[in-house]
Amino acid sequence: MFKAMAALIRNQVPVLCAVGFLLLLDYRCRAQPPQAVRPSAQRIAQQGPPEPQPQLRGLEPSDVPPVNQSLDQIRKQSEETTGAIFVEPDEVLVRPPLLKALIQLNTQLSPYQLDADSQTAVSLHDVLKTALDYNLALKISHSDQESSRWQFYSSLTGFLPNLDSGFSYQALKGKFASPFAVLVPINNGFMTIPNNLTYNFFQGGSVLYGALQSKHSYKASQFAFKGATNDVLFDAANLYYQLALNDALLQVRIKAVETAEALLRRNEDRFANGANTLLDVLQAKTLLSRERQQLITQQIARRHAAINLATALNQDTSVDLVVKDRTVAKLRLVDPALRVGDLLKIAIDNRPELKRFEELRLAAKAAIKVARAPLLPVVQGKATAATTGARVGKSSITSQSSAAAGAIAIGAFSPASVAPTGRVSGGEKFTMTELFALGIDIQWTLGGLGLTDAANVQSAKWQARKAQLELNQELIKVYQEVRNSYLDSIDAENLIQETTNAVNSSREQLDVANVRLDEGVGTDLDAVNAQRDYVTALVDKANAIIKFNTAQANLLRAIGRISLQTLTSAIPLRQ
Repeated sequence: MFKAMAALIRNQVPVLCAVGFLLLLDYRCRAQPPQAVRPSAQRIAQQGPPEPQPQLRGLEPSDVPPVNQSLDQIRKQSEETTGAIFVEPDEVLVRPPLLKALIQLNTQLSPYQLDADSQTAVSLHDVLKTALDYNLALKISHSDQESSRWQFYSSLTGFLPNLDSGFSYQALKGKFASPFAVLVPINNGFMTIPNNLTYNFFQGGSVLYGALQSKHSYKASQFAFKGATNDVLFDAANLYYQLALNDALLQVRIKAVETAEALLRRNEDRFANGANTLLDVLQAKTLLSRERQQLITQQIARRHAAINLATALNQDTSVDLVVKDRTVAKLRLVDPALRVGDLLKIAIDNRPELKRFEELRLAAKAAIKVARAPLLPVVQGKATAATTGARVGKSSITSQSSAAAGAIAIGAFSPASVAPTGRVSGGEKFTMTELFALGIDIQWTLGGLGLTDAANVQSAKWQARKAQLELNQELIKVYQEVRNSYLDSIDAENLIQETTNAVNSSREQLDVANVRLDEGVGTDLDAVNAQRDYVTALVDKANAIIKFNTAQANLLRAIGRISLQTLTSAIPLRQ
C-alpha cells in the first residue's frame, strides 16, 4: 500500500511543479510595479502623438467625470441628471435634453433644433385640433364635398319649369310681296317680346333618377370626407407618437454616449497604470464612436419627425415642434373586453368607407334608369305670351278681285283670292298688343333606332355591377384591417411586458458586468456588450410603448370610431 502511494506521488510531482511555476509567474506579474509596463507605453508614445480623445462637444471640464470613479457610480449619477430617462413598467419619462449632451453638427445651428428658428411645445390634443383645422388633404376633400352638394342642388332644378324670355325690335322699310298678289309697302318699326313657359311632365325618368343619382353621389362625398377625416386624425396621432418616440430614443442615445465615454476614460486610466491592454482601449473607443454615430443619426431623426408633423399640420416647418407631455405612457383607447366579433359589428355600422361605396352603388343603379330615359317619349307643356308693338292706326281694308276670266280659286293663295289693299286712314300711333298660346307637345326620338341608348343602358348596368364589387372588396378590406389592428394591439401589449423584462435583465447584467470589471474578474468586452444590450432594451421598450399606442389608434380608425375625443379620452371605448 505504501509503495503504491509513493508511486502515485512520484507521478504527480511534475504536475505539481508546473502548477507551482504558473502560480509563481502569476504572482510576479501581479506584484510588478507600474514601471514594468512603462517601456510599452513609451514605445507607443515614440510612434507619434496620441489620438485626441473623442468627447462630446460643449462639455466643460467640470462635467468630465473623475477617472477613479466606478462605472456604476457614473451610470447612477448620469441617471440623476436633468436629461435622465426613467423606465417604468408602462411608461417612459423623457426630460428635456441638455444641449451640452448633444453633438454640435454645425457651429451655426442648435444641436437640438438644428435648422429650425424657434420651437413650440405641442400636446396630442393640440396636434389633432390643428390637423382638423388646417390639414390640406382634409380641405381638398371638403371642397369635393361642397362641389357635389351644389351639383345635387342643380339636379333638383329639373323639377321646375323652364322660362324663356326675350326682346326683339326691328325697323322695317320696303315692300312685302304678299301671297295675295299685291305689294305692301312697309315703313314701320316692329317690336316683339316673347315669353315661353315650358314644363317637362315626363322625360323618361331622367329628371327624377338624375336627382337620385346626384343625391347618392353627394352622400358618398360626405362619407368620403368623413373617411379622409379619420385618416388625417390617425396620421396626425401617428406622427405625434413618432416625434415622442424619437425624443425618447434621443435620451437613450445620450445616456449611451455618456456611459461609453466614461468607459473609455476608465480604460485609458487602467491602460496607463498597466491594468489592461491597448485592445481594451480600442474597443472602448469603437463603442464610443458607434454610440456617437447613433446619437447624430437620432438627432437628425428627431428633427425629421418634427418636420413631418409640421407638414401634416400645414404649419411652418421652420418652427421646431417638441412634445409638451414628456411622459411616453401606454394609452389604452379600446376596451380589451371587446372581442373581434364586436369590433367587426362596430366597424360595419361606423366605417365611412362602407357607407360611401353603398351610396356609390345606389347612384350607379339610378344611372341605369337615366341611361334608359332617351328610349321613352318626352311630354312637355308650353305656355306662350307674346307681346308685339308697332305704329298702327285705324284702317279701312278694301278687297281686290282678280280680273282673269275663268280663274279657278284654289285655297287662300289663289289669284282669285281677295287681298287687302292695306289702306290706312286716321292717325298712327305706337300700339302694343298680346298674343297667348297654351299647348302640349309629345315627342319620341330614337337615335340610331334606339340601339345607341340600349348600349348605354348595358354600360350603366356593368358600372352598377362594378360598384357592387367595389363595395364587397371594401367590406373584405375592413374585415382585414380590423383583425390586423386587433392582433397588432395584442402583440404590442405583450411586447411591452417582454421588453420590460428585457430592460430589467439587461440592466442587472450591466451592473454585474461593472462589478466584475471593478473586481478584476471581468473584461471590458463584457461591459461593452452589456451596455449595448441595455441600450437595445431601452430602444425596444420605447418602441413597444409607441407601437401599442399607434395600434390602439389604428384600431379606432379600423372600426370607424376615431375622433378627437376618443383619441384623447382617458376612458377606453366600449360597445
